[in-house]
Amino acid sequence: MTFAIAPMSAEHVPESAALLDRWYGRARRPRGYAGAGGRGAAAAGQDGEALISALLGAPGAQSALARDSRSRLAGYLVAAPTEGLGDDRPDDHGHAGSALVGHGGHALHPGQETAVLRELYAAVAERLVARGRLVHHVWLPADDAVAMAWFRLGFGLEQLRGVMPVRATGRQPRGVEGLSIRRAGPADLAAIGRMAADAAAHRREAGMFQPQPEEVLIRQRLRYADALADPRCGAWLAVRRGEEAGMIVLTPAPPDPFTPEPAAELAEAHVEPSSRGEGVSRVLLATALAWAYGRGYRHVAATWPTASRLSAGHWPSLGFTPIAYRLCRVLDPRVVAHG
Repeated sequence: MTFAIAPMSAEHVPESAALLDRWYGRARRPRGYAGAGGRGAAAAGQDGEALISALLGAPGAQSALARDSRSRLAGYLVAAPTEGLGDDRPDDHGHAGSALVGHGGHALHPGQETAVLRELYAAVAERLVARGRLVHHVWLPADDAVAMAWFRLGFGLEQLRGVMPVRATGRQPRGVEGLSIRRAGPADLAAIGRMAADAAAHRREAGMFQPQPEEVLIRQRLRYADALADPRCGAWLAVRRGEEAGMIVLTPAPPDPFTPEPAAELAEAHVEPSSRGEGVSRVLLATALAWAYGRGYRHVAATWPTASRLSAGHWPSLGFTPIAYRLCRVLDPRVVAHG
């Protein structure tokens, strides 16, 4: 099948939003929250047309739209340069050579995902590469059919985003001998910041291999200064024999089409190496969930690197269900020299 490829413009937004809404509705329905029986993007507090219009209006945005032989919309793609990924987290690809397909930045007609995306990405990526954008990221719902279409273009799964429900009562983890949990406040910034920096430094190791320069670690040490004084946030320290054994920080979750509201974000969690494997993180999470329910949160969301030996299996085992994927492709810089 062949497709006619052309740049997008404002006149294409309504039909593109309709395609996006149908996809997001299908992706959300099996999870049983806001979106089942309703419009996919709008049901999550996201106006599909406004979302796509904002992406098209981003500085340096590149777009393409595909139509089949009957002139029906088969898909669209919008990518924009980014100097970071919008989450202010340590990341080795948040530099001037990045581009991002954000939430709402693409939708494909079901059953044609691979063929359509191949043509759309070729058109958009050519323009990105010509502008020196060689690191390409994609956010999409946890839709394996669409993810596979991206994988066939050389992308890999870099991060998972998951959610778990917050209930009034839940199964409590077994205690850890000698462990106590206390609420952290502004006076605990040094301890929270040290462990946040240690968590970032762990990204240097196998198999993530993400460089974490000293300036990143300095930011991590101060990152939660405001959160520790904000009543909408919660932080806890695990202490054993007078020493910090771990910590957890919850903040309000940023809005996106797949995080149900109201939700808290598991912004940071860390257990000291000497205390791992004993259930410390389970006790910390149970404490945080009890507080979150009392504050009106009904879900907790988290994002973790798929290559992390500590996180990749741990958070799903505690009940986090994937709702979104972040994919990445890093192009060889020699393609620019030979272009």
